[in-house]
Amino acid sequence: MLENTPSRTAEVVALIRALENTYYGETSLLKDRYAARFLSDFYMAIFNRLSILPEFTSFFVNAASLGLFDFITLRHAFMDNYVRRFAHKVPVALLGAGYDSRALRLADDIKHGVWEFDFPATQRRKKFYLRNERITGEAPHYIEADFMKESLTEIFERSGMQKTATLVLWEGVSMYVSEAVVRDTLTACRDYFGAGTLVVFDYWHSKMTDPVKNLAVQVMPFIMDIVYNERFTYGATPQEMRAVAMECGAKKFESLNGQQIMKKLTLTSRLPLASASLAVVEF
Repeated sequence: MLENTPSRTAEVVALIRALENTYYGETSLLKDRYAARFLSDFYMAIFNRLSILPEFTSFFVNAASLGLFDFITLRHAFMDNYVRRFAHKVPVALLGAGYDSRALRLADDIKHGVWEFDFPATQRRKKFYLRNERITGEAPHYIEADFMKESLTEIFERSGMQKTATLVLWEGVSMYVSEAVVRDTLTACRDYFGAGTLVVFDYWHSKMTDPVKNLAVQVMPFIMDIVYNERFTYGATPQEMRAVAMECGAKKFESLNGQQIMKKLTLTSRLPLASASLAVVEF
């Protein structure tokens, strides 16, 4: 990520959520009517051109993105379900929140507050776009943080979050850091929030058994670097990620690919990419 520049991939994710809501309407997984508010003129122009096309266009958008469109919406919906299940009992922390809208969409489910942590440039831009938004219930706590310059424990302490079981969502971040940062993040959540804490995050697969898919996995980091200046730097197989989580003190670990997420959501109409998964770590 370029310093002092809002995240471009966070905006792409907002674009995908906005298109998913437009294409599917009442059957949308996310029903995210806020996502389009975070789009710059460039991405708003793309949204305006694609959103006027019929629902079946989503198939071609997904094919053009090699399944990323569907994986991002499935990932987001899966994490939404965790908010609905646990946010009435524990606080919610969003690490690298980007242009997340859960504090608005799921306000009725959040009973113990939501803390959004992100780089200053992205978070300030988000707050600017929401400056006139009327928020029902408790407003989110915005915490500016540079995760590369400050330890996560220091960031948590500065945020004023209590040391209690917490639902931590870490979305679209792990592939841009190192294995050491992944370990430090899991360990910091374990040590600061304690027993009962859940960390839900997605991760990129570093290699795959299928040679064609494996080639795509090897090329993708370079594509991300060229297009967004945000290159993938870390990936792991499900077995490797399980080992990392267990070594960090996890009591339970679950990894789900796109097809498995669809089963959890009782859904069969999406075609997500196969080179990423979601991890659920319980301490």
